[in-house]
Amino acid sequence: MWAIFCRRLRVSPKVSIFISAPQFFAPQIAVFIKSFSSKISSSDVNGDDPTQSFTISYLINSCGLSSKDAISISKKVTIKSPENPDSVLELLREYGFTNANIPKLITRFPNVLFSCPKKTLLPKLEFFRSIGVPLDVLARNLSTYPTILWRSLENYLIPSYDYLKALFKSDERAVNVFKRSPRVLACGSPWVPSSNVAILREQGIPESSIASLMEYQPWLMVIGRENLASYINRAAEMGFDRSKVAFAQAIQVFAQMSESTLKHKMEVYRRCGWSESEVSLAFLKFPLCMKYSEKKIMDNMDFLVNDLGLQPDAIARLPTLLGLNLDGRMKPRYLVARILKEKGLLTGRITVSSFLIMSEEKFLKRYVVNYGEDVPELLDIYRGKLRVSEKGFSRQVIFK
Repeated sequence: MWAIFCRRLRVSPKVSIFISAPQFFAPQIAVFIKSFSSKISSSDVNGDDPTQSFTISYLINSCGLSSKDAISISKKVTIKSPENPDSVLELLREYGFTNANIPKLITRFPNVLFSCPKKTLLPKLEFFRSIGVPLDVLARNLSTYPTILWRSLENYLIPSYDYLKALFKSDERAVNVFKRSPRVLACGSPWVPSSNVAILREQGIPESSIASLMEYQPWLMVIGRENLASYINRAAEMGFDRSKVAFAQAIQVFAQMSESTLKHKMEVYRRCGWSESEVSLAFLKFPLCMKYSEKKIMDNMDFLVNDLGLQPDAIARLPTLLGLNLDGRMKPRYLVARILKEKGLLTGRITVSSFLIMSEEKFLKRYVVNYGEDVPELLDIYRGKLRVSEKGFSRQVIFK
């Protein structure tokens, strides 16, 4: 891999393209960083100091910072020549950094202006591009977590990426981690993720659950070991089965929600008609139902009970329904069912799970395309392109 990567950069594998942290700032460039005392005179800020005045002007005109941010940054760094900062900005723009990304990056990490573009920045930017990170995602993530640019490519970024590939057994899923949570590569130690994975393995959580949890909630890879252990113990105490994906979902819920918030969500479900045992049943089946907003819970429960005719206890046995999009999925599908039922094309009663949870591709084929000759306008109705009056619909029971 290393030889391939070097060929992409046209660098001989025998020649190191990496520099250690003390070498991050090239000594030959005509810019330097100067630490300022926190006590800056008003005359300096107003530009009586030519050097600071140039720094402020450059940060505003070339980097797009606001006057306030430029003045603040000028107390930390001094730009004596635009040559190297110009080269840095040019390289960043080549790799997708926009006028929105650059000010954010400079404000959080002004020292990037003094890095060596070819030796320090280019190898890292090219590495991320070579593994398939889209440039807009790369710019957004690096401007949010710019300390990644400080990490050693050879000793940190590549080993971390290789570890993720081994965990997921997939390049694409490893890249998805950076897309979703770049902080995994911005944490202080490259082996924090592996230590948290080790804890999960020690607790008997299946590899498939670990991989899924780390792919979709990668921030859990860098939380403290003690915190992660406490969430695991809590899930076990509540009766979650370690062999099921719900155990990993419970860890996610405990990590993201305080005890008071979790109790409040449970109370919301009680107000919707669930008993104490039904709240526990739904939580054990699908812990993520506790993450939904109070409005989403109330709206979905109202629709499922009052429009579809389901009983609250039936929803507790199928809590994944609460996560479906009300306006984008459930209502349009229900409208299709009513039209087909009214025209006598939908005989018998169908299950809610088969109708609402099935994939979009299967739903379109079975309930829309299949009846295209009988109801040519059905697809447009489903897509919301054609509005129909529901006043003529009879109140027939559709779902069981």
